[in-house]
Amino acid sequence: MALDSEKILLYKRYCAKSAQRMLDRDLAREQLKEQLDALRAINPKAMQAKIDELERRIAEAIEREGRLRTHHNLEDMFHRKLRDRMEALEKRIGKYLQTREERLARIAELEDKVAKRLSDRNEQVAALKAEVEHLERMAEELEVESHHTRKIAKLRERIGSIKKDIEAKAA
Repeated sequence: MALDSEKILLYKRYCAKSAQRMLDRDLAREQLKEQLDALRAINPKAMQAKIDELERRIAEAIEREGRLRTHHNLEDMFHRKLRDRMEALEKRIGKYLQTREERLARIAELEDKVAKRLSDRNEQVAALKAEVEHLERMAEELEVESHHTRKIAKLRERIGSIKKDIEAKAA
């Protein structure tokens, strides 16, 4: 299956966004660690200001994590929908290919039947022509002996009906 350039770009964009989220998360954790280290080194008088700053930064980090989680969930849902749609399309293509193969097999079977019937009809026509030739020879022999006029008339009738059968089967 060939790679689709749009899908490759979408995958690269997804990977880049994921990497950026990871970097943002690591940066927030580093800043939080620095703040905690600074708190440990602070005197009690300036501690309230630092605690307020720390609470503000924690709230920012939590809010950033929430946005990242929401965005990640949306991307996951989008990718799940794409995957489901691709699977549905693959099933439809598979079903189409299967029915196509079945149709081709059925067409070949019908062509074989038609060819067989045509060959059977050709054999019947050939047999009838052979019978006509035989009857015409018999008629010629009987005409040589002219006293068999009734037999000759019946033979000519039979030849005429066989020729009509041949014309009907040949058509």
